[in-house]
Amino acid sequence: DGVSGVTFDRPGFHAVMDDVRSGAANCVVVKDLSRFGRDYIETGKYLEEIFPFMGVRFIAVNDNYDSMAEHSAADDVVLPFKNLVNDTYAKDISIKVRSSKAVKRRNGDFVGPFAAYGYCKDPENHNHLVVDPGAAEVVRRIYRLYEGGMGQIRIAKLLNQEGVPCPSEYKRLQGQRYSN
Repeated sequence: DGVSGVTFDRPGFHAVMDDVRSGAANCVVVKDLSRFGRDYIETGKYLEEIFPFMGVRFIAVNDNYDSMAEHSAADDVVLPFKNLVNDTYAKDISIKVRSSKAVKRRNGDFVGPFAAYGYCKDPENHNHLVVDPGAAEVVRRIYRLYEGGMGQIRIAKLLNQEGVPCPSEYKRLQGQRYSN
């Protein structure tokens, strides 16, 4: 979850391949080919070379594909074509998402997953930021200390000594699923 199928460098895929290499699994079952991978070349390499070499059966349920079943000449065309469509679809969606975000940014909307420290997303409109009163007071104090001649490291040490949570810890304490 949360990792694009356009890359094979994803934890779930590595876990499956670890099981295959160790002999714990000799069959890979996926909902459909797009759930296995959306990189035309890499998907084809696994289905046509790597899995057959390793003796691994591959099943894509919704695509009605089973590597151990009888295949017709049409299957030799359909399977790569489906992989090519999945690859192209992923690239098309990526372009559309980037374009949509660019339009939102031009309109002044916030498009990031998390607001900068001192702000939070408006509960009424997640593309609008509002001042976070708790964090904003800390930000104002940091500015006053800096304007008064205190350096960044001294400010950080002072805040740490006072037990002021760092921005990532503050977000976690606020219930946000933030990771940095």
